[in-house]
Order: sequence, then C-alpha cells, then structure tokens
Amino acid sequence: MVHVQGRILKKRQPYNPRYDFSLDPDTTEFFNYADEVCDAELFYVEEHLDEVCGAFLPGCHYCPGASTLIREVRP
Repeated sequence: MVHVQGRILKKRQPYNPRYDFSLDPDTTEFFNYADEVCDAELFYVEEHLDEVCGAFLPGCHYCPGASTLIREVRP
C-alpha cells in the first residue's frame, strides 16, 4: 500500500478543515515503509500540535502509516 509523507505546516487548509495542520505540498512524497518516529494518528498530532517539530515528529516530518492515497489535492 502507498502512503503519503512530508513536512507538517501548522496551519489549517480549506481542503483539510478538520485539522489545524497539513502537509507542505513541496515536501510531499510517497512511501511503503517508514520509521515509527514519524508515524502518528491524525487526532494525536492535532492534540499535540504544539509539540510537533520538537521531540514529537522531529524536523516536522510526518509519515502516517495509516494514510491512504485517494486523490491529488491542489492548494
């Protein structure tokens, strides 16, 4: 299964209105397997957004293993 990863931007986007973050489209890549250090559930990232880019999701790198590629979103 193909998953989506990239750097987190801490701002809400119209195409992702339920969350106060999104992936930077300039850093979006696809993967089959990634390290656990960048994996987290969406709701957990939202609840701990103030910790993102520090010890939690270092470098703002997010690779949710539960992600699924559905379609391309154009900002």
